[in-house]
Amino acid sequence: MKRLFLSIAALMLAATSATAADRMNPSDRRRIEKAREHIVPAVAKEFGPKARFVHLFGQGRNMMAGIVAEVPEQALATDDVPLLAIVQYDESTGATRVVDRQFKYREARALGPNVALLDGEGNLRLREPNGRERLLAQKVGGDLFPTAKGDALVATLEGVSEGHETSVGIIDLNGRVKVLADGPGVDATPTISPDGKTVVFVSGRTSVASFFVTTVDGAAPKQLTNVGLENYSLFGGAPVGFVPPPVSSHHMEWVNDDVLRYNAGGGEFWKINVRTGQAAPDLGGEK
Repeated sequence: MKRLFLSIAALMLAATSATAADRMNPSDRRRIEKAREHIVPAVAKEFGPKARFVHLFGQGRNMMAGIVAEVPEQALATDDVPLLAIVQYDESTGATRVVDRQFKYREARALGPNVALLDGEGNLRLREPNGRERLLAQKVGGDLFPTAKGDALVATLEGVSEGHETSVGIIDLNGRVKVLADGPGVDATPTISPDGKTVVFVSGRTSVASFFVTTVDGAAPKQLTNVGLENYSLFGGAPVGFVPPPVSSHHMEWVNDDVLRYNAGGGEFWKINVRTGQAAPDLGGEK
């Protein structure tokens, strides 16, 4: 399965749009501007003037950036994934370092002192600080999100059952894969709470993309948002009470064990309480 993930370039364009800028939390706008200021010249120096960074994975000192050799003249189709070189970007200092110069990756995430690298064939590898690399899992679709302890990560897995396009699983450092959610259609975009107990993901099993919650023990998934809505409910615009899904797992961060903050697209971030399902835009003020 190929998936097109959110480009940070789209966020940057959104930040320059008056409408998006009005919706965007000022702290998010500053983060985007700072990332652009530091990463753009570093990428040009390391990869040449045609290279661009198009993805940011994670937050903080272990943020990763995905680099393309040059932006294609024609827009990518929706089932195409650009293959990336990877750099690490320290959000607090602006420092960057090259992790891998080969343009062969879909995603990367810091996993404790290690780096998890997902290639274009769905192979997930773990690179240790000494440079040694080992295969963790195969048939990984993406949406990597590490535990706070750095001892595992949740991810979207390629589907193996008819009618089940993708599933959600957790992968530990020994390469053990445990499927946590596998419903009809698409289960994807997982994230795991700081205490390592709660897994939230997006599913289309009810015909409307909605948040669901499960546990690392694989409890039966519970729908959190858009309960009772059908796809026809969205004709003519979002109905009252509709909670938009996240655009990717790479722009999610936990406020605490119960509250998840995520990018809902168009420069707008939302917060959702994963115990109650209550959600609302996070529009402004300091973060």
